[in-house]
Amino acid sequence: MTQGNLLAHLRFQYYRHGWSAAAGLALIAGAIGFQYFGVAQQRAQAAELRVKQSALRQRPAQSPIQEETASKRRADFFASLPAASGALEAITVIHRSAGANGIKLANGEYRLVREGNTQWQRYQITLPAHSSYPRLRAWLAELMNAVPALALDEISFQRDDVGSESVEARLRLTLFLRGP
Repeated sequence: MTQGNLLAHLRFQYYRHGWSAAAGLALIAGAIGFQYFGVAQQRAQAAELRVKQSALRQRPAQSPIQEETASKRRADFFASLPAASGALEAITVIHRSAGANGIKLANGEYRLVREGNTQWQRYQITLPAHSSYPRLRAWLAELMNAVPALALDEISFQRDDVGSESVEARLRLTLFLRGP
């Protein structure tokens, strides 16, 4: 077929099928372009990432110097935790700080959890508190700074009335202690 015959054939097909034939041709051309430019590049990037991943898997996890540093950091961390006998002091700090911030604490639950044969213990503290929301937040921020081994596990708020400033909060804290 010569070029003139091809153009005549395409013109005939266009008049025979209308705009849908032109749209179909445009979609076919777009799909071929997407396959060539889009999918091929994505496959090349995926292959490159697989090569990097296999190279990372074959490297040793940590050098002996890094392992030494990690074990030193771990030992320093456990040394920074208060001893089990320091739990009473931390609880005193919690209650004094609450009084200084205008927080009313009701009777709480205190439970020591031993973690099997580990170097640390958890002292779980559940406290109901009553005050305004900004005071509670300020008190918690002060606690986290004053007792670095203390973690806030859970907090829930309840307000009796929408217009009321005071809220009832239930806090669950964990104090991490050095094991025996």
